[in-house]
Amino acid sequence: MMSWREFQLRSFGYKRKDRQDWLKVREVAYSSLVGSHLDPKKLPKTKEKFLPLGMEQQKRVSDEQKENFLKAFRKYQNERKT
Repeated sequence: MMSWREFQLRSFGYKRKDRQDWLKVREVAYSSLVGSHLDPKKLPKTKEKFLPLGMEQQKRVSDEQKENFLKAFRKYQNERKT
């Protein structure tokens, strides 16, 4: 029986290996797509746009979203104090 920490370490290693495999697949697929006789205007500009793996996509929070969150959080804190 393995501990929770050991399970998390194995899970992390598996995810990292799986991501490396997908990076290899994406590289080969993108190279074969670019090398073929297709219309270059219709091809994706980058590998990330061709096959997004999720790790490259980092969503940024806008200033408006940040202000809305802070306003709601302050309201929550004030209601909690009273």
